[in-house]
Formats: sequence, structure tokens, C-alpha cells
Amino acid sequence: MRRKLSHKRKLNEVEAERDFLRQLVNTLRDSSDDRALQLLGLIRSQAPPAELQLYIKNAMTDGGRQQSPVWADMYDCTRSPSNTIDFHRPSPHRALTIKRLHSSPVYRVPAEPWTSVTESDEFVSHLVSLWLTWSQPFHNWIDRDLFLRDAQAANLNSQCCSPFLMNCILTEACFYSDHPEAYADPTDRNSKGLHFYEEAKRCKAALGKGEAAWWHLGQLRSLAADHTETYSEPATLTPEGRAATNAIWGIYNISVTTSITWMKYLSTTQPDRPHLPCDHGPAETWVPYPRGASPVQSHIACVFNNLCELSTINTDASALVFGSGQIPPPDSLPHTLQEIRARLSRWRDNLPECLTLENVTVPHALTLHMFYHASIMILWGSLKEPGDAAKAGTESITFAAREVCVDAAESFVQLLRIYRAKWGIDYMCLTTVSCLSTALFTLLSELGDPGRKSAFAELCVVARACSRKWPIMKGLMRILQLSAHKNHVSLLPETHALFVDFEATIWERHDHERFKGIYPNPSTLART
Repeated sequence: MRRKLSHKRKLNEVEAERDFLRQLVNTLRDSSDDRALQLLGLIRSQAPPAELQLYIKNAMTDGGRQQSPVWADMYDCTRSPSNTIDFHRPSPHRALTIKRLHSSPVYRVPAEPWTSVTESDEFVSHLVSLWLTWSQPFHNWIDRDLFLRDAQAANLNSQCCSPFLMNCILTEACFYSDHPEAYADPTDRNSKGLHFYEEAKRCKAALGKGEAAWWHLGQLRSLAADHTETYSEPATLTPEGRAATNAIWGIYNISVTTSITWMKYLSTTQPDRPHLPCDHGPAETWVPYPRGASPVQSHIACVFNNLCELSTINTDASALVFGSGQIPPPDSLPHTLQEIRARLSRWRDNLPECLTLENVTVPHALTLHMFYHASIMILWGSLKEPGDAAKAGTESITFAAREVCVDAAESFVQLLRIYRAKWGIDYMCLTTVSCLSTALFTLLSELGDPGRKSAFAELCVVARACSRKWPIMKGLMRILQLSAHKNHVSLLPETHALFVDFEATIWERHDHERFKGIYPNPSTLART
């Protein structure tokens, strides 16, 4: 009897999956091009079947059912509880296990003595490989070779690795992994990396206040300044000296990137240290772990040096635009921004050949271009306030600023398409996600143009997929909804079902509390 019931249950599941597949095919066939492209985008972003079902349900209007009676019959049939499989239920087949990875970890690191969360050297190696592949190459604030040397030595007295640092790295790396061990609680999708985070807090207590992120950023900046004053630049650059220079410039870049992104001025001084040598050595390679592919030149030093140059421009721009705590008057700001724009253009035109768009072979190089356009959107966005235009009679300046911002947003969309085609969106670093949100908010107020509608809808699909992985993107999607409602902006019909899906399957009521310490202005997250 038990075997018969098991067989019947499996048969029902197979029938439900078959009906869902037919429903999916018919939806793609009978929907408008815009809706079909959105659904295809969700599929490509690896949305689980439950979210696809909800999207189809909400996207199917009564009018659409009348236009396609065959689809309507299929839709009504497959809505029956007997024909529905519980896709929300955790499945061991959906998680990417270590044994099913396309390739072994690129870097081998022991779990002990760095973390007590897991004893698996394989899993720790997996996470470290993910972090060194997708996160570290852009800001490059940790010397990879010295970090690995000390991590592999398993010596707690080492100079370039510590339990605190390792658990911080493992916390972030969990967001790049779908392995069950990446979750503190495998049944709670919001628990990614929390076990390593708690371990890091035990190593060094967190501040635990609403402005903790901003406070810690200031502490990093002060630490870098103190290190620069205490340790002068050596005549001969040793590996340790290079690592120190790496860290000083890296912290500077992180500080400036965060300052310009959050539109909050942070006083910081350009490091008096040389840039890294960019010699394209044969050992400097990059592979898109965990996917199997041939190694390519990493260009990490090239990206790092040019990010340092971009950061010096953004430091001056942030001081001029946000330094006083208020946006400068519109009669003086355009001249200021023109000077900044000239410097940004020279920076772009002087990029080395290996970093031009035609030659990009690594994701961190593409992220550098994305951050360039995001900086333009943020700075010129300060001129888009209609209130200032009305007071000063500078409508033409406001219009020109809007065009600059929209051009930058559309350029970002083109870059995102390249990124998706080359590497997908599963492993986008946080800087790329931040640039995505900047482009979304830029296009939110420009939905009257059909071409911009399409770009906005495309960004929404990617953002919703990222919101399942990154808590910060989840919060930004919610802010986008609330901003549209507050400013009486009607979101596109094409994205309506997508946001319904977001509220039903991703956003949770207690998420408001989670984001209090993430954003510099958490009041923008209204209670729901």
C-alpha cells in the first residue's frame, strides 16, 4: 500500500510538472513580445518554478484570456490543486552541491583554524574561490597571494589572514553559492551567510547601531590613514609592501565608491602611494569559477589602477556636490559639473587598450565601465530637481541633465546585456548591483518614452532576480516601489506582475527591520 501511494504521489508530481511545462510554453507562445521577453528573463535568471507560476498567474489578465481561449482553458485546468506541485518546498535537487560543481575549487584553504562553522575544507575552499573570482578582483583591497599563503599555512599568528577576516569573506561568499551549507538554516532563504557572520561578530563585536555601516567605513578610512603615516613607502617594494599599498588604495576606493553611491560626502585623502605594476604576467589569470572555461588574463592590476584614477575624480566631485550637505544652487552647479565631466571623459578616453569595451574579457573590467556611468547618473541627477528649475528659471539645464543621466542609464543597460551574455547574473558583485539600482531610479522618471520603457522593464527583471540573492537589492526594489507610489509614478503594465511576484515571494514584512542598518537614510523604507 505504501509503495502504491508513493507511486501515485510521484505520478501526480510528474503530471503537475507536465502541465506547468505546457502552461509555460503556451504563455511564451501567446503573450505579447514584451511579456514573453520578461518571462524569458525570469527563466534565464533561474527563478524557481513557483515564482514563474505566480508571474504567469498575475500576468494573465481577463482580456488576455479572452484573446487566447485555448490558453485560458489550459490555465484554468492547471490552477487546480490536484494539478499543482509544491515548488516552494525545498528540494535537494535544486541546490548546487560541491560534488556537482563543474570544476574543483580554484584555491584550496582549510576550514580549521579559521572558522568553527564548518569542518569541510572543500566547502571553505569553494567559498573562498567564489569570493576571489567574483568579489575581490574589482576593489582588490586584499593581496590574494599573501592571503592564500597565510590561510593555507593555518597559523593564527599570521599577518595576512585571521578568523575575523576569513569569516567576513565567507559571509559574503555565501551569497554567490546555492549550496545548502551556505545557509545558517537550509529552510530559511534569508539565512545565507548568517552563521559565518555570527562567527565574525564573535571575533570582533559589531557596533550594532543604525549607522554602523557608515561608522565602520570611517574607521577603515582612519586605519588606512594611520597606516600610511606610520609605515613610509619602502625604497624596494616587497610583497608585504605591495600588500600594504593594495590595502591603502583599496580602502580609499571603497570609501569613495560608497560616498558617491550614497551621495554622502566622506572626507578622505588620496593615498601617497604608487599604483600597482601592470605587466600582464602569465601567472595573473582568471577563470569564471565554478564554470569550466579556459583561463584568461585577469587584468586585476589594470582595473585597480584605473579605479584609483576614477576615485580621485569622484573624490573631488563628491566634495563639490555633496560636501556642504546641500546641493549647490543650479546657477553654479552646471559649471562645476562641466569641469568634472571633462575629467571623466579624459579618464574614459585614456583607458588602456585591454580595458576598452571591445577587449573586455573579465567581469570586473565591465563593472569599471558600469561604475563610470553610475557616477555620471548620480552627479548629474543632482540637477534634475524640478523645484530648483522652477525657482531659478533653469529648465534648459534640468532638461540637459536629464538627457545626460538617461544616456548614461541606457549605456549601462547595454553593458548589462554584455555581462549577461558573457557570465550571466548569478555572480554579479555588489558594485554592479549598486550600479543597476542607480540606473533603475534614473529611468523611473523617464517612462514616457517607449524605448526607455523597454530598458526599465529589462532592468526590473534583472533586479528582481538579484533581489532573491542580495538583501540590499531586495531593499532597493522595495524603495523603488515606494518611490513610485510617493511620486505618483505609474509603473509599467509590463512590470506589474513582476512587482506582484516580488511582494508575494520575496519581500517580507519584517524585512523593514533588517534594512535599518544598511541604508544611510533608512526612513525611505516605509513600514508595510
